[in-house]
Amino acid sequence: MVQTERASLIQRMPDKKIFLSIVVFFLLFTFSTAYAMAKENTVTVEAAVLNVRTGPGLSYEIMAQVVEDEELNVIEEKNEWYKVRLANDRIGWVASWLVKNTEVMAATNSSGVITASTANVRKEASTSSDILGTVANGTELTVLFQQDGWTQVQYMGRVAWISSDLIEVIGPVEKTAPSTDVNSEQTQSIDTVTVRTNGTNIRSKPSVEAAVITTTQRGDSLTHIETEGDWYLISLADGTRGYVASWVVDSSNSDTPAPPAMITSLSEATIVVDAGHGGHDPGAVTDTFNEKLITLKTAERLANRLRDAGANVILTRDTDEYISLNDRVYYAHRAKADAFISIHYDALEQANVMSGTTTYYYSQSDLELAETINESLRTYGPLPNNGVREGNYFVLRENAQPSVLLELGYLNHYRDVSVVNTESYQSVIVESIYQALNNYFSP
Repeated sequence: MVQTERASLIQRMPDKKIFLSIVVFFLLFTFSTAYAMAKENTVTVEAAVLNVRTGPGLSYEIMAQVVEDEELNVIEEKNEWYKVRLANDRIGWVASWLVKNTEVMAATNSSGVITASTANVRKEASTSSDILGTVANGTELTVLFQQDGWTQVQYMGRVAWISSDLIEVIGPVEKTAPSTDVNSEQTQSIDTVTVRTNGTNIRSKPSVEAAVITTTQRGDSLTHIETEGDWYLISLADGTRGYVASWVVDSSNSDTPAPPAMITSLSEATIVVDAGHGGHDPGAVTDTFNEKLITLKTAERLANRLRDAGANVILTRDTDEYISLNDRVYYAHRAKADAFISIHYDALEQANVMSGTTTYYYSQSDLELAETINESLRTYGPLPNNGVREGNYFVLRENAQPSVLLELGYLNHYRDVSVVNTESYQSVIVESIYQALNNYFSP
């Protein structure tokens, strides 16, 4: 009886080995599949040190650095740049030619539209989580993914959550480059092309894989030599030749001068955000804080919100330092800014006399921008609105770019001083300005 059982056991041993082999194979397959899925939205840094920028171009400010072989999660691709999520949930942009692409699937990202009158943006996927801000009906946000009744979005330069009941996902944003028929009359008559955005690459060959020779700025006019598919061979002012993608420039012939770069959306705009005062100039002062610190807080929040939409944002200061009025205006002129927004909080000699927000402009060319922003502050702002007023301020008077100065509260009014330094107030103000600029730059 024992020998029979032992023989039977021995006969079953091969089956057991096969079973174990199948289990091991299944585990290895599952692990490798999960690993591959985790890798499909990543890129690997190839440069020794790689700058992470606030927007898709070399003209954007550096927000962080990553090192060789570090893997980055890709959210979106734009103009040969990858939008990536860093380890601390901050979001920035890296040059695609300095990283190794491991099956980037960024095109699957969607956009979403807020369907409720307002929606809270939260730090985590929970109604008990901290509120990072509030967005209004019709606001578009980049959707990263959805789970358990919550939608993860990009908000103010970081990832955040909105209840899925409050947002409608409208599908991936399709970006297609217009084809160019080299035999067409229009192509044959091209004389010059005008660059649309800052940091546009000029490449050695007609391919996004080719080396970058140099970069050009919005409004630069380039001499057209010939067309190769969807690329233009051009000549720079110094005689250097290179290729630029046809879908990032405007073309014209000798009878029609090269058009200026037309801004048709907030994502194409360059905006200078000016945090008032700084350094040895505190601005208005209260018992617990001063103007220079909360203007910086507000400016940084606004910059992050605008960068969510792809705007090129330049801060006149990002630390507690003194910047001269002349330099603040110079930043706007140097960048050929499409808007200059100066952030301030006011105070009067007599306390509790004036309350709320006021929008100042200097020239008639600034009035549309001022009225658009003020209307949004009046509609959404929690404090009284004092309307649009003409102001003879240096940063407005000496500024050739569309510019406004915003007084966002009075630091010697009991009601204003109790709210202006709170995250909730500044989030509402920032969202109001964002909505206004989004409308201002829409066709």
